[in-house]
Amino acid sequence: MPMIDLTFVRGSLDRRALTALTDELVTVLLRAERAPDTPFLRDNTIVHLHALEPAAQLVGGREPGAPRFRVDMTVFEGALSRERKEQLAADVHSAVCAAAGIDPEGPRALHVWTLIHEVPEGNWASGGKIVYRQQVKGFAADDAP
Repeated sequence: MPMIDLTFVRGSLDRRALTALTDELVTVLLRAERAPDTPFLRDNTIVHLHALEPAAQLVGGREPGAPRFRVDMTVFEGALSRERKEQLAADVHSAVCAAAGIDPEGPRALHVWTLIHEVPEGNWASGGKIVYRQQVKGFAADDAP
């Protein structure tokens, strides 16, 4: 039941690019977790969009500058190995750069930030109850084709 928060400057992505990007972010996160891409997990992977007005993002605290992108990924602790975190960061970077028309190796490549937040077991609740990683694995297995 991962969560994704995408913060971007309004107008830096057109609607089509934003739709493709959010779908790709869910895909790469499920792949990184080695979770099946099932309707249950798609329905329980939320993408929160935080579209900022251009003047609401100041570079160095002074000027708007070129738009920056921040992707916060929230997962259960232990869901991602070091290697899978590294691959996830690379895949998120590629997806955002493609959507925003940024050269992934160019100077604006550093305008894409990925933060991976791990929630310790017993600290994630849904429906008024603590949800454990093994439970989610079971839900996903029940939903598999």
